[in-house]
Amino acid sequence: MVVIIGYLSFDASIKVKCSGAYTCTKTSKTGYGGITGYIRHIDRSTDRKNGCEVGHSNPDINPDFTLLNESYFKDNGIWQETQNSGDMLNAINKRIDYAKANGARIYTGGKNDTVLVRPLVVQLDNESIAGHEDTWMWDVIEILEQQFDKDNIRGFSIHKDETSVHMHIAFVPCYESTGITEKKKCVISQTKFFKNPKQLAGIHKTIRKSLIDKGYEIELDNKPIDEVLAGYTDKDGVFHQQGLTPEQLKKLTEKEIKLKIGEIEMNIRKSELDKLELLTNEIMSKAKAGQQEIEKEREILSVQQTALDNDRATVQAQTQALIAEKASIEKTKEEVYSLAEICNQILSDEKSLNAKFLEFLERESKRTGKPFQKLVEDLYKKFQKERRNSVSDWQMEMFNMRNERLQGKSDTGYIPDIIDIGGTKTDCGFSF
Repeated sequence: MVVIIGYLSFDASIKVKCSGAYTCTKTSKTGYGGITGYIRHIDRSTDRKNGCEVGHSNPDINPDFTLLNESYFKDNGIWQETQNSGDMLNAINKRIDYAKANGARIYTGGKNDTVLVRPLVVQLDNESIAGHEDTWMWDVIEILEQQFDKDNIRGFSIHKDETSVHMHIAFVPCYESTGITEKKKCVISQTKFFKNPKQLAGIHKTIRKSLIDKGYEIELDNKPIDEVLAGYTDKDGVFHQQGLTPEQLKKLTEKEIKLKIGEIEMNIRKSELDKLELLTNEIMSKAKAGQQEIEKEREILSVQQTALDNDRATVQAQTQALIAEKASIEKTKEEVYSLAEICNQILSDEKSLNAKFLEFLERESKRTGKPFQKLVEDLYKKFQKERRNSVSDWQMEMFNMRNERLQGKSDTGYIPDIIDIGGTKTDCGFSF
């Protein structure tokens, strides 16, 4: 025989406060509606029976099965099936009024807003309910009455119109104590029953153990979804693949959706990063090509600049050489001009001396009767002849060029005389 190990879920995360606000410790969800709104949600089958249709935001509700739901309230310690939505509300208010009558203080609003109802939710899977179809809800109520005081459990609804069958229990956290005078004293305080998460987990385990003691085949601790998917081994050592409860399937589906969304977002980011990388590489490639072109242009400009600098240095050197050469020429001209002046002065003096010498010879020839003048002229002609024969061709060419410049005519073979003979004009001056 295969023994199916069932599943149990227990939740006490909702708080309905005196101000009408409600909060959820699991989801941080908040809202408003008070006890009446809470009962409208859990006892919707009674509303429908009485022709009152109330809209509900829960997408898991199938209205075709709402009339299968069951709701009960406690009337003087006896459970009665609800006939209208006010039955459960009156049962709850009776307990609150009892607490007030015995000293309980109720605060409205602010951080001290009193939690009047702490709804409980208990869910068993079909495997756990099997064999206990007519008694399982009463077994659960009995366990909760022992845990939270039977007078504090004021009503409950069994929902069969959602994904899985579960119970909503209206729990008023009224704590009773007896003082020295044996007078009852009440406080409405959830912390008297739920001091911390560890205590809540202990309550959860107590409910499991109590159900196991009543013959329910359920785990003492719910296993994680991964372990449930992995299956289980029965008491005979036979392995069985265990299915998930609707609640687990919902959680798993939500997890898959989140993972899928995360995967899509990662793919989008990866695509964007890939595009950014391609764009960056393209920009870098263009920048690199541009940089290489700039380097090439810089090298060409550097070569041109070097050539220009060399040309500038050459021109400057040539200019300096020309300036130096011009200065040298100017200096040489000054020296030549100075020398020419000296030579001209000497020749001028020599001309004057020649004329006087000829006059002297003429006077002596007349006085002595001797031909001194003719003798000297003949000797000079002979001297001129020898002198002409001894002059080189280039010296002769220079003499001719000088005479052409001074006389405006060519006289080949003419050598300037020192002494004028036969009326010949002799020019021994220098001109530049």
